[in-house]
Amino acid sequence: MAKDDFDMDFHFDDDDFDPKAFLDDDSEPIDDDGKDIDLSDLDKLLSDDPKDQPEASPSVESDSDLDFSDLGLDDVPEDGEDLDLDDLDLDDILSPKAVRKNAQQPSDFGTGDLPEDAEEPEDVEPMGETPAGNDDPAFFQDAPLEEETEPEQPAEAPVRRREPRPAKERKSARERRPKKPKEAKPNVFTKLYDLYIAPMTNKEAMEAPVDPNNPRRRRRKTKSQIFKEVYLPPILACLCLILILSFVIGAISNAIDQKRFNDQKKQSELDASISAASEAEAERQRILAEAENLAANYDYQGAIDKLDSYPELANNADMMAKRAEYVSTQSTMVEYKDYSQIPNLSFHVLIADPARAFNDQELGGKYNMNFVTTDEFSKILQQLYDNGYVLVDFNDFVNVGQTVAGTDQYEAKSIYLPQGKKPLMLTETMVNYFEYMVDSNKDGTPDAGGAGFANKLVVDANGDIQAEYVDASGNTLIGSYDFVPILEDFIRQHPDFSYRGARAVLAVTGSQGIFGYRCNTSYVSTKGNDYYEQEKAGALAIVEALKAKGYRLACFTYDNDNYRNKNTAEITADLQSWTQQITPIIGNIDTFVFAQASNLSDYTGSSFKAMYQTGFRYFISNDKSPMTEINNTYVRQNRLMVTGETMAWYADRFTDRSLFDPNMVLDMTARGGSVPKAG
Repeated sequence: MAKDDFDMDFHFDDDDFDPKAFLDDDSEPIDDDGKDIDLSDLDKLLSDDPKDQPEASPSVESDSDLDFSDLGLDDVPEDGEDLDLDDLDLDDILSPKAVRKNAQQPSDFGTGDLPEDAEEPEDVEPMGETPAGNDDPAFFQDAPLEEETEPEQPAEAPVRRREPRPAKERKSARERRPKKPKEAKPNVFTKLYDLYIAPMTNKEAMEAPVDPNNPRRRRRKTKSQIFKEVYLPPILACLCLILILSFVIGAISNAIDQKRFNDQKKQSELDASISAASEAEAERQRILAEAENLAANYDYQGAIDKLDSYPELANNADMMAKRAEYVSTQSTMVEYKDYSQIPNLSFHVLIADPARAFNDQELGGKYNMNFVTTDEFSKILQQLYDNGYVLVDFNDFVNVGQTVAGTDQYEAKSIYLPQGKKPLMLTETMVNYFEYMVDSNKDGTPDAGGAGFANKLVVDANGDIQAEYVDASGNTLIGSYDFVPILEDFIRQHPDFSYRGARAVLAVTGSQGIFGYRCNTSYVSTKGNDYYEQEKAGALAIVEALKAKGYRLACFTYDNDNYRNKNTAEITADLQSWTQQITPIIGNIDTFVFAQASNLSDYTGSSFKAMYQTGFRYFISNDKSPMTEINNTYVRQNRLMVTGETMAWYADRFTDRSLFDPNMVLDMTARGGSVPKAG
């Protein structure tokens, strides 16, 4: 072997030796097998910090498997005893002599066997004491073998040499370093497995770190540590996953809710649009219907104004066509100038059952002479309509103004009707339904023993005005058994029979109440106050219904008296009773109908003044021909009584004016073939 192949001893006492430079050599130590030696492992082994202790080899199962014989320890613990590092003499273990001894013997801590051709080293002198101040165990490692050069040594220094390895076997540390196989890039599932599943199945993962006082002793982890290290991470991961899922689900739910909200909003807008369109159409139809009714009542200007109130009139072809039609028809209207010849046909209450009325033992003859049946009245209405008559009211041809002094002033105004139409007025008297006509036993309740007349006016469930009637069998019926409901039915069928909604004049007395309701305080003594209040309430209801329909309510005296035979004081007393008993129910009215074919002889005297002061301005009396007089302060009119007698014996009163033909109206069969005549 060459002289420079032997290891040399280092003299640490030499002045030119620098231990720090020796230990800081950047060259990597290489063991005999060609592998790099990691000097940091020894540092960690000798360190007192438990974190720096190396993990136990998987092949070592317990502390008893460790062999301490090569360390030169005298006191090796028996099997089953723990090795205490405090009992070890580190000076003996780490002495140069012990290091050299261990280096020559193969062991787990050695560098491998010497080559077979290498000579046993000669006696080596001790390296001496460790230089003071250098406690780093790395100091005792062999120098790097990558390039062995002969260091300068003093001449007297003994030289240790060893057989050199063949040159062909010497490789650099980088060349001898084995190539690491290319590791597959872990995916997310393998990472999760390594983090959470593997530690749960590895026994070593369930154990605590190395005991700081005994690096080779393991201590089992506490439940808290196991929970924190093994179970807590997956729990946190699950919680994070749950939060993420909650966020995603919440976002999706919010999106769904927002979409549902938007859909509902669109649907609401669509519904609102449809509803608005429906309401607009309903409003259009309503305006059209009201305009049609006004035009049917000859109020063409009112119909035009009604159509003009529709905002979208210009964009509605059918409404514009109707408006043009009304304007054209209005231009053809003819002024009716002779208001004085406007006839007023007057009837008493009608007979619903002619058999009972005409066969009444006491009053049958008078009923035949003075009354008209419901069937005859219906025939009269039809003939009037066919002959071109149109129902009007005082308001249609009388204008009420104001004088300078503030009093009412009456004057005529024109009525415009289509060519061939003529104005007409109707009146019904005795619409209080006297007790003798409906109550045979005078107990205050209508019965079958009555003379076949209706006993009161009522308002049905539909708001229509009907008549209550007790038939011959004692059944109480509601229907068209008198003047008002029959007229309403006819106008409903023929709206052009009414000029601008005109109806008839209804005249009542007051001593037995009005419209069949015994709303006179005289009934309190016999029927009690509750009965009176009930009857009063019924009367108030029917009064409002009649006024709403357009009926003109009138006084027929309080006690059905003939004012021609009464003086001013008697007339005043009668009117005072009316004011006290009836005015609170019927209200202030301005029309008076004289009873029993009477009239005033003078419309300037005290009797007239008494009536005028009560509030009456329209005075209707009985006569043979029609007449209307409009004065500055009042209006007078004659009415033509329509009775069995006048139709049978004075038919020309009606035929000469082409009102109706009594011969086509009278029911002579029901009347027994004849009608009595007054003597």
